Amino acid sequence: MIRTSIDIGSNSVLLLSVLWNGKIEKELLNYSHITSLGKDLDKNKFFHPESMKATYEALFDYKNKLLELNISASDVIVTATEAARVATNAQEFFFKVKEELGFNVQIISSDQEAYFTALGVASGIETNDSELVIMDIGGASTELIKIKKTPFQILSSISLPVGSVRGTDWKNENIFDFKMKEILSVSLDDYHAKTLICVAGSMTSLATMFLGRTTFNDTEIDGITIGLEEFKNFKSMIQGLTSIELLLKYPFLGKRAPMVVAGAEVALLIFEKLKIRNLMVSTRGLRYGVVFQGHL
Repeated sequence: MIRTSIDIGSNSVLLLSVLWNGKIEKELLNYSHITSLGKDLDKNKFFHPESMKATYEALFDYKNKLLELNISASDVIVTATEAARVATNAQEFFFKVKEELGFNVQIISSDQEAYFTALGVASGIETNDSELVIMDIGGASTELIKIKKTPFQILSSISLPVGSVRGTDWKNENIFDFKMKEILSVSLDDYHAKTLICVAGSMTSLATMFLGRTTFNDTEIDGITIGLEEFKNFKSMIQGLTSIELLLKYPFLGKRAPMVVAGAEVALLIFEKLKIRNLMVSTRGLRYGVVFQGHL
């Protein structure tokens, strides 16, 4: 049996198609397009035309890849997260996607996003800890999720309205520090942990950069641990680099380059708030949780 999911996030559109037999036997397709669907969302309250174009083109590309495996668009579970929950033109855009490409996009709640992200992480992480805390930095929101690993259970979750795209917008408007202080004024006592499990594109990209790599290899970074002080020093090193300088040093970043420094700053402020000692990177997340569940 083949199971396929597409995750339309606030910064990227991710495709995962697997051969499923009670577990993932083989990954058939695993792709990412950076589309910045959450760009200028707080200011405009709607998807930017260029971001919609990039997202449509990503979905068009995925449809063609799926057709090569005889997978129909109607058989794909497609989710959309925080940017789609906010944008006033989300329904109109996704209707166009449905009519022209055949993908039925479902806007999921922050609780559903937390559940599927945590399920995806729990399915692939090797640890003896019975409880885990997961952080998912997206483009427009960051989910903190506390879970019981076996049997799988969400113990608590919270969605913070900041991500790498929103953070970049706020830095450009010189309101980043104010907004982050406001967001982190809430109690996060439930999510203190010695080691925080970090997922999604911002953190997997930062982990690849931390290793000094010029190409992205998910198997190389999956499960690596980085100490808080090491991450602080790394963040300071990339802090003053321009997007061009980042691309020259880390070519794999592509369209993610303008947002990655803000992603690192958001991450560090949350790490310090949670008093963590180490972070562990997982390359699994929402799209993996969806294929494990098989339905929404």
